[in-house]
Amino acid sequence: MEGQLVASTIVRLAETDSIDWDSVRRIQDAIGTFAELIDGLGFCLSEDGDLLSQWRGFAADATGVAIGFSTEYLNWLSEATKKRYVPGFTLQKVKYEPSAHESSVDPVYRQIKGSIASGALKMRGRRSLLDTRTDKEVEQEDADIQSAYSELFGKLISLFPELFRLKANAFREEREWRLLSYLVKGGADPCSHRAAHDRIIPYRKIELAGLERSPIAEVILGPKHRTPPKLVEDFLKQNHYGVVRVRRSEASYQ
Repeated sequence: MEGQLVASTIVRLAETDSIDWDSVRRIQDAIGTFAELIDGLGFCLSEDGDLLSQWRGFAADATGVAIGFSTEYLNWLSEATKKRYVPGFTLQKVKYEPSAHESSVDPVYRQIKGSIASGALKMRGRRSLLDTRTDKEVEQEDADIQSAYSELFGKLISLFPELFRLKANAFREEREWRLLSYLVKGGADPCSHRAAHDRIIPYRKIELAGLERSPIAEVILGPKHRTPPKLVEDFLKQNHYGVVRVRRSEASYQ
């Protein structure tokens, strides 16, 4: 469902406003076009660093660790990366509730609705047998339709970040945040690739610059992890991450 919730949210809003289905379908098609042209590269985190379902799903059957990154540091790194004029990222909170989806999409949806009312989706150059307009008047109307359509397209583009911020309510337990970096498909936008067992995955490597700013706020050892906390603290200190609190998970794995 990744990327599809913006379109379904627009459908819900359009149904409330009784917008004709053909217009809604064309808006959905335009949003789908963005997904074909641009991808979202994501590094996913959770507000909850000690969640049993996350230990089971993402930490080698609870033998791994949860790294608690500093929000302040990640925001600083985002700005620092932009200043180096390299592809960077933004830190975004994922939204799960349908009402939150509608609140995120509604302002742009209202603008889209206005563009449609201005004729953005009208057919250009159409004339009936009883049309009394002059060629100049038809030409002017076509120009107005093109202007309204260009305006509509620009508003649809502004919805693109929401494709990767909206997630189904069934995942709300994750309390997810994402570092998002956008990739224009086609091969010209720089990125690296890695091999998974069944696919090739594009990614971007972001160096943790400015370690004196303490990127890591906390480390939680999984329920089945066996390294003594003091050893992990010493490891982080020796690798220039400073003094970091390390504790064991409170989750029972029995």
